[in-house]
Amino acid sequence: MLSEIERFVNWVRRRSPEARTWRDYGYDLHFFVQVVGDRPPREVTFREVDKFVGQQSEQGFKPTTINRRLAAIVALYAFLAPEDDGLACPVLPRRHHLREPQRLPRPVQEADLHDFFAVVTDARDRAMFTLMLRCGLRIAEVAAMQLTDLYLDEDFPRLLVRGKGSRQRTVYLSSQAERALREYMLTRPKATSDFVFLSYLLKGLSTTAIHKRLMRYRELAGLTLTAHQFRHSFANDLLNADVPVTSIQKLMGHRWIESTQVYVQANDRQVQSDYYAACQKIEGWA
Repeated sequence: MLSEIERFVNWVRRRSPEARTWRDYGYDLHFFVQVVGDRPPREVTFREVDKFVGQQSEQGFKPTTINRRLAAIVALYAFLAPEDDGLACPVLPRRHHLREPQRLPRPVQEADLHDFFAVVTDARDRAMFTLMLRCGLRIAEVAAMQLTDLYLDEDFPRLLVRGKGSRQRTVYLSSQAERALREYMLTRPKATSDFVFLSYLLKGLSTTAIHKRLMRYRELAGLTLTAHQFRHSFANDLLNADVPVTSIQKLMGHRWIESTQVYVQANDRQVQSDYYAACQKIEGWA
């Protein structure tokens, strides 16, 4: 199976060399091989997948992680299917996929945002985290950003974002985001790399490096926020500003509107209004 995985990962990489999808597939399928061994894909049955799911659960992996790894197995078998007419995918959705708890998004509190950015003095880092907060960018999208993706001199400054699944989208820069990005570009060292955000070796900054920077700053500020909470804050702020959900969906790069609707559930002002109106009648509020 190792040779098949290598061919599959290389194929994904050729299709989307700028995305990190191929790395994720390789990483997730590595866990599967640890359970089933290096055997022909045709010999793997649903019982091996049973064992894989069971071991992953026992090791403490979350349902979302296990389901993502199952999706990688499905993608591998879909890639191999045209080469082998009798090949059947051993993953059975109704048997193997785990129920994922629906967690409501948690935006960062304003006071915490103030404390966080108070300790971020580096222009590069300030630009990165401001783009996450004001443009809803993921860490991987910040890392993948290239100089040709910047349109700073237009009437409405914008970015071309390389999102999940090689899907591209346009996001616009608020005054804060534009200012932070311009300040960084003035200090950005000259380099042959086309990536916007550079390491001290003048290479593109990795997602791991960005995450480590976040961990360092949040420790300095005494906070526990995550990078994805910046996206939550972005969506929450847009909802509070009465931006239509369909526009938020496009700005965040959600493929399905249901992904965006989660933010509405977490901050439904109509439900809030109905609740307090009812309480006035029930409890006789003034």
